[in-house]
Amino acid sequence: MPSILGHTLAGLTISAAFTQGKPPRRTWVLATACAVAPDLDWFVDFLLRSPGTAFSHRGMSHSLLAAAGLASLAMVLGFRRHLGSPRHWGCMLAAAFSHSLLDACTFGGTGVAFLLPFSSARYVGVWQPIFVSPIPLSGKLWEWFLFSLGTEAVWIGIPALMVFAAPRVAAWSRLRREPA
Repeated sequence: MPSILGHTLAGLTISAAFTQGKPPRRTWVLATACAVAPDLDWFVDFLLRSPGTAFSHRGMSHSLLAAAGLASLAMVLGFRRHLGSPRHWGCMLAAAFSHSLLDACTFGGTGVAFLLPFSSARYVGVWQPIFVSPIPLSGKLWEWFLFSLGTEAVWIGIPALMVFAAPRVAAWSRLRREPA
């Protein structure tokens, strides 16, 4: 899995992409929570030691059904007045599902059970540029963790920077074209 930093950055970027100007605080907080929350299954997997089951890491909490449920929960908690807003729904759903997509693009670990409970098949991306992030408990794992952060900086950070910079570059470009 990408680290919590990678998933957080994905949630922040998605909230910025779905809003005009600076995203309202609750939008970026809830989008970030949706992007990070599926990894709570790691603790269940760690405590129960149940690899390969529906509740193991990258199982049910990483499915399309769970992403829809997480987006629904975020909408009810933060956007009761805007439940009919496709933009808010799209933002929360994209943030929730971004977690599974990023996990499918990591090199290492198990596949993602996108279709649980309908299918127990686990899927990995054909292209896996992000290295799985270990929990750095020793010197060798620390080096691996730093390397995985580097892959996240390239494959998550650069596109995020482009999303954040695009409106500013467009505004700057408009200002330069307007006569003084």
